[in-house]
Amino acid sequence: MECISISHKTAEAKKRQRCFIPKENREDYLQKIRELCGVEQCVVLSTCNRTEIYVKGRENRFRDLEAALAETAGSDAQWIRSLVRRYQGAGAIRHLFRVTCGMESMVIGEDEILGQVRDAYKYAKDAGYTGYELDGVFQAALSCAKRVKTETAISKSSVSVATLAANEVFRIPKRVKTVLLIGSTGQMGGIVQKNLLSQENIRVIATVRSHNGVCQSGNPRVENVDYRRRYEYLEEADAVVSATSSPHYTMIAKQVEQSIKTDKERLFVDISMPPDMDGDIGGIANCRLVTLDDINRLAQENNRRKSQALADAEEILAQEFDRICKVLAFHRFMEKDAGWKERYEGWSAQKLVYLLRDELDRDSFEAVLEVLGHAGWQ
Repeated sequence: MECISISHKTAEAKKRQRCFIPKENREDYLQKIRELCGVEQCVVLSTCNRTEIYVKGRENRFRDLEAALAETAGSDAQWIRSLVRRYQGAGAIRHLFRVTCGMESMVIGEDEILGQVRDAYKYAKDAGYTGYELDGVFQAALSCAKRVKTETAISKSSVSVATLAANEVFRIPKRVKTVLLIGSTGQMGGIVQKNLLSQENIRVIATVRSHNGVCQSGNPRVENVDYRRRYEYLEEADAVVSATSSPHYTMIAKQVEQSIKTDKERLFVDISMPPDMDGDIGGIANCRLVTLDDINRLAQENNRRKSQALADAEEILAQEFDRICKVLAFHRFMEKDAGWKERYEGWSAQKLVYLLRDELDRDSFEAVLEVLGHAGWQ
């Protein structure tokens, strides 16, 4: 198993945007990876904070994977290599576990990544791009993440990108605040809206695409309006939060400037990938623009507070990682000779191998399998 990764740890938002793979392009990209890299299995994970490709097939496919990602980014492989991290074998498995458990997230312990990994894996599996190894590893990573979530405090009182965005609104020095929320019907936008409404002094103007119809929510503090009229509500808004998966800007600086009539302070928060808001908005008088890179800096203090929970999560990860590595090693051992089980059916050697798999750590068990192979047990 191999993996290449570009994340918030290696690239700023503008560079990550170039490598972002929209959901509607996933199937074509999976097919491209299989054909270009000559791999048997592949899963593509692409979120606002990371783009990662996991493959199983011939070893040392890194250059082919980098070339495929470079094509997506409209750049060359050398540029990709300046951003990418490579993982192979057990290192790739461990990295996937850490990502799925939220330990590699911009905000440690955030909940969204578990669903994003599950969605990426399920899509690849349903489309026929996984097999025994990737199925086993991804299922084990998802199981491990559930243990971490329930048995540690890493996700307790979790602070996600969405909650950090809402916190920026809460800091506006006004008793009653009006927020124009673009993308409230999406997963991230829905979390933002829930967080905003947790405070009684927040009123939300939520845009709705015209083809979905404009329906009123059950909350009297939420007003749904046609997305096409979003600029009309800028004047009364104290803050604008955008959280969509749109390939186009939801807010353009020139139209923002034309729509604002008063000089009150306004906050613009963009938590989308690719970005929803024109970067020039931050240059308009009395307008402050907060982007994903800014959210990253806000997350650092939260991450420092979770050091003990992170240590607890590491213990669980080590247990689950050791288990899946032994399962895969045993599977590879059995695959070398399909007749091994039949030849030793009922013999104590087979029982011994199963016992050792459960009792030994990963390195010791793999060493035993190697000795057995050399001794002719296959």
